[in-house]
Amino acid sequence: MKKRSGVIQSILGPETDIRGVLRSEHSVQIEGYFDGEIFVKNDVYIAENSTVKATIHAHRVIVSGEVIGDIEALHTVTVNKTGRVYGNISGNELHVEPGGAYKGNVNMDVVSHYNDYEGMSKFAR
Repeated sequence: MKKRSGVIQSILGPETDIRGVLRSEHSVQIEGYFDGEIFVKNDVYIAENSTVKATIHAHRVIVSGEVIGDIEALHTVTVNKTGRVYGNISGNELHVEPGGAYKGNVNMDVVSHYNDYEGMSKFAR
């Protein structure tokens, strides 16, 4: 998978079980289990067979696994055919492939989240 300006910088592998806060200026792919909060300046990829229990703040979020929690994306949220989202989604665009599912509310008013996103650089240290 590629991020907006190159390859993914960080991968949390399939045997990974992390709890806490994840902060990154670069794109991140999660293949294991994560519980907490995610602040990523670029893209977040939730791989198939992974589980993320978190609020996710990112430029773009692509879900092929399971997310239990809210997603706030400045640009696009994509739920692939194997993806499941149980929580609220905020973003500029939402794409749900046939077979993909979400349960929650959708807010396409990304302007209300723009200031939070611009301030994320303070979290990605």
